[in-house]
Amino acid sequence: MRLFLLYGLALLDGLLCGARVAMGRSAVIRKRAYYLRAQIRGLVGAQIISTMALAALAMVWIQTRNRAALRTDLETAAERMLWIFLPYAALVIGNILLRLIPSTDIRSATSVMMLGPLTAIRPLVMATGVLYGISASRLWETRTLGLLILALMLSLEFALNLRAAREQRREIDGLARMGAP
Repeated sequence: MRLFLLYGLALLDGLLCGARVAMGRSAVIRKRAYYLRAQIRGLVGAQIISTMALAALAMVWIQTRNRAALRTDLETAAERMLWIFLPYAALVIGNILLRLIPSTDIRSATSVMMLGPLTAIRPLVMATGVLYGISASRLWETRTLGLLILALMLSLEFALNLRAAREQRREIDGLARMGAP
């Protein structure tokens, strides 16, 4: 169950990464479809990473001689990670929900005082959560899987940023061609 909760948090992280890298990068006035596509890209990216992590876990599972110990070790690490990731996710989701209040002041305050700083510390929170989770691990397999998933999740936002920058460049070039005599 804990591993599925981590999977759900990874998908949520991907969705939010997709939205975050798209912010402020389009001159389109009606941005709903633009942001939806960006969120789907993030979700798909997180799903790809999760599939890669599942494949790595399956390979380790097949190779291990003591599956009961591996399962216990993985669940213990996952539980420890959730002590870091769940409060962070609750803060992010809580601040996003506050943005539903129709007040420009509240929306601005949540962006500047909470969502911006929470975005900035995302890599630190991820590293802290994984390292805390695997620090009590007895098996090298658990530690290796944790570090692999950390590297993959940290690379997601980087890859999404590259994609968004290319898309932004195409849009700017297209607008420049339209305005050229």
